[in-house]
Amino acid sequence: KLKGFSIFQLIWLFRLIQTLRNSGRFSFNQNQNIKNLSTLSLEEAYKILNLNIKDKITENDVNKAHINIQKKIHPDVSPETARLSSIVNEAKDIILSNLN
Repeated sequence: KLKGFSIFQLIWLFRLIQTLRNSGRFSFNQNQNIKNLSTLSLEEAYKILNLNIKDKITENDVNKAHINIQKKIHPDVSPETARLSSIVNEAKDIILSNLN
């Protein structure tokens, strides 16, 4: 169901899933546990959006990174990525709320 993904996009998606699984925020089980519902740390949010926490990030930078990722994993593209899409949205919200 992940038709149209380049090898680079698949590698990036694999790395994102690994990061989230290692932090306990993502599993392939249908029954998501409570730990998967917890909020992300600021550092994890930057990592998910592939931004450097040490750089001076603007709201525009966050939105661009979010859009680029969502183009690849939005549920309209592939329903299997709905959980990933919600995590990316959460990461964007965390970063934007900490910019101010």
